[in-house]
Amino acid sequence: MKVLVFGSFNIDHVYAMPHLPARGETLYCAGYEVHVGGKGLNQALALQKAGAQTVAAGKVGPDGAYLTDYLKAGGVDVSAVAVSDVPTGHTIIECDPDGQNQMILFGGANRAITEADCDAVLAAHGDAALLLTEYETSCVEPMLRKAKASGIRTAFNPSPFVEALRDFPYELVDCIVLNQSEGESITGERDPEAAARALHARNHGEVILTLGADGALYYDGTELVRAPAFRVNAVDTTGAGDTFTGYCLHALLCGADPRDALRIGQAAAAIEVTRPGAAETIPDRPQVEAFLQAQGNAI
Repeated sequence: MKVLVFGSFNIDHVYAMPHLPARGETLYCAGYEVHVGGKGLNQALALQKAGAQTVAAGKVGPDGAYLTDYLKAGGVDVSAVAVSDVPTGHTIIECDPDGQNQMILFGGANRAITEADCDAVLAAHGDAALLLTEYETSCVEPMLRKAKASGIRTAFNPSPFVEALRDFPYELVDCIVLNQSEGESITGERDPEAAARALHARNHGEVILTLGADGALYYDGTELVRAPAFRVNAVDTTGAGDTFTGYCLHALLCGADPRDALRIGQAAAAIEVTRPGAAETIPDRPQVEAFLQAQGNAI
């Protein structure tokens, strides 16, 4: 089953902080590391590890071979990742001892994608069962519109949140995957079930909302399912949402019950947050299966 991930590819600069800095505050960091990242890269790797035949699509700069080589080593098809003369996107991530983080994002080559690039990707991979995208690149709306017109099922992670996402044409999206904060920002609804219903009224499809320590929910207009979170000691939450998205969507594509799909996604994310890093710490499927079996939730 082929899944096309149209998204961002970033070089992550990660700083270990004693706490997240306040406005105007200068802090020494306890450590510094460089990692592969970007929501597109993370989601593509999560889908591949979950068991999908994954194609990554997007752009990197001349300095981006490190990212495509990493994906290729993980089994992801990178033939649809173009090289731009614009530098590769990068992220500055500050993490505190509790695993919370804040980020600064430079779009770089991710923002140099054109509609012609979208056409080329779909011409080569129009047989994909699903297109997954997020909001760290240019041409997201045209890509969704073209994929939808081609009969490809579409999934959208409207993240990171910007004001334009309030009025985004969600009718182009078969499945929306987002966190509680993003849901509230888009709909104005603080209650997660109300936010899910408001989003469904706009896309008339599936809505998946992650709720942090309160678990996750699924709503498709007729069925509303909630699943509790797994309790783990979080070290670094970077990439947790992308890990959940990849594993949960793959499970749904394979015909899993929505509650089981939520639990599979949550298990993968629970493992991921116990390790420092993002893409490098996305678990393999056997690890997720073992975790679920230990929790009494075999798949």
